[in-house]
Amino acid sequence: MKASKIALAAALVVAAGTATAAPNANRIALSAGASAIQANLTTAMQNLCTAASGVPTVFASGNFTTVVCANTAVTSGAGGTYASKPNSDFINFQGTNFAELRVNVANGSFGNIQILNGVPFTFRDPITLTQIAAPAGAVIVGGVNDVEPSTFPVATIGSLTVFPSFRVGVAQTFGVAASSALYAKMFDAQKAAGSIPASCLVTDTALSYCVPSIGRAQMATIMSDNAFNSAYSRGLAFLTNDAADEGVELRYVRRVDTSGTQASAQNYFLGLTCSRASLAVVPEPTSDDEPGGLKDALIGAIRVYAAGGTGDVRTELNRASVFALGVMSGENNQASQNWRWLRVNGASIGENAAPASAGVTNSATTKAGNYDFYFETTYSGGGAVGNAFWTRVSTALNTLAAPVGLINNTDLGSGYNKGGSTCLQSSSN
Repeated sequence: MKASKIALAAALVVAAGTATAAPNANRIALSAGASAIQANLTTAMQNLCTAASGVPTVFASGNFTTVVCANTAVTSGAGGTYASKPNSDFINFQGTNFAELRVNVANGSFGNIQILNGVPFTFRDPITLTQIAAPAGAVIVGGVNDVEPSTFPVATIGSLTVFPSFRVGVAQTFGVAASSALYAKMFDAQKAAGSIPASCLVTDTALSYCVPSIGRAQMATIMSDNAFNSAYSRGLAFLTNDAADEGVELRYVRRVDTSGTQASAQNYFLGLTCSRASLAVVPEPTSDDEPGGLKDALIGAIRVYAAGGTGDVRTELNRASVFALGVMSGENNQASQNWRWLRVNGASIGENAAPASAGVTNSATTKAGNYDFYFETTYSGGGAVGNAFWTRVSTALNTLAAPVGLINNTDLGSGYNKGGSTCLQSSSN
């Protein structure tokens, strides 16, 4: 570990701090990292607060989440109870030195490396309910990663120091999701081709054989940097093989280069960085080709988007009448969503393609060895303080009751796993 980098990170946070906080600043932990595990991490922190006889309060907005633990629930605003409570009314999460955790997942897993290298981040402030610099004296604890940090492409890592990573003990499933319009198109095409039974309806999302499938090779073609391949020349027709769909715009909502979900998808579909013969990934757009939304670029008949967080992917996939797809973590199971999960090479991520359906685990097929698009979560704390924090949080994550899209240490140890390495194939060890 390079102590100078940690010192720089702390100095930047101190210099940037503008807000006051009721708990002493040294009881506020700052984290950046994977968005794939954001919801389950929030639940784990709430449980650690309750276990310490505290009452948790969550302040969340998209890629920004702050969890506060106090003797009673707190309220926001300059006159709210968060601002007026004395430090003694805040309670440390069980087994930690912190009563508050502020998390920024906008840059994905690579944000963990960045924050430990002194890159400044903003966080959700319980008083203003906006994203502002952290208070002076708050403690950087690193964050969690969807893949080991060392498996990010060399160009992404650049000159940044990659700190040691350790196993959280849980694995996160990932899946390919499609907008409702694309899902219906693929359903009709595959039903006409006979790969989906004639008795199936597009609403039969709980019957896995009625759910349209995307091939691993098809997804690799969409993700690869080849503007002249069949996906980019045909657009929607590449997935439907319908002459009427030739040249119709297909949207690929990819995550940004710093995203662990993106790194996971590149590893699984393209072989980055584990394979000696990996495919190059289509670049992250850097300009707003279609004003008013995410950065995007129209390449042939595919419009590629750069999504900073998982919420950005959901927003694009929920748009009406667009043919879009993207990769998300299996914990995405929100209500009132229009998008649907696709099968990958015929295997389902979960029990229902429609999120927020009863009985969804998004992990049972992985535990049974039938679905292998998952990776084992790691953390980088940057030093003794951060590592001690995540060691305790790891225990909380491993004892969550029925988490969606998450597999705990017990299941990994007794079933299919990757042996703690991103580059290993899933097997029963």
